[in-house]
Amino acid sequence: MSHAPETTIEVDTPALKKAKDDAVSAHIKILENFYSFLISFALTQATMKLADGWIANGLSIKMLGAGILYISLLVTIVPFYQGMNRFLYATHVVRPIEKPGSRSSPMLLDIYAFLLMSCILFAMGRFLSDPTTFFYLWSSLLVIDIIWSIIVWKIQDSREPIWVWNNLIFLCSAWGFWAIARATTLPPCLAGTEWVLPYGFVAFEIGRTVRDYRINWKYYFPAEYRGF
Repeated sequence: MSHAPETTIEVDTPALKKAKDDAVSAHIKILENFYSFLISFALTQATMKLADGWIANGLSIKMLGAGILYISLLVTIVPFYQGMNRFLYATHVVRPIEKPGSRSSPMLLDIYAFLLMSCILFAMGRFLSDPTTFFYLWSSLLVIDIIWSIIVWKIQDSREPIWVWNNLIFLCSAWGFWAIARATTLPPCLAGTEWVLPYGFVAFEIGRTVRDYRINWKYYFPAEYRGF
């Protein structure tokens, strides 16, 4: 009994590689959309809380403080949102092509890290009227970012994460100010302005973002981004 010769099917290697790359990109896009939803949710509820407060209380010291924390939340959300999305594509899409065989951070680690940080950003929006809790949440956000960045750096053996030092310097400076502010007794001539002191850490929060963009400008806006 004769057998028909087996037909050898050639695998279209370039097409297969493109399909795999497209699958990874699609997965990253899903994560990006999910993270965008969480950040949008955090910003929406913070805006609604601020607007409701202004309607209920009008122009008051309490709402002025809430407005200051709202601005600082915006200043914090932007670099974290942009940086995390840039990291996903640079690490899991571009890096495997530029450096075949190199190690990338586990995607599951990145997912949980981003999820935790986005939840903290959401909580920050819930405490616009409580500078103490807001400060603690901001501090925990930086601590988690520092720990995660160091782990990724060790795994990938990539460039030294100079933004970690930036976070650490401003975090320690803010805590130094916070300790001094809490221990300071204002003179009688400044009585009634004690509420201002707890909000002083916002200067460190804004300074951290400004410095972060300065030292990581080429990362946030690589050469392929025209106009920067």
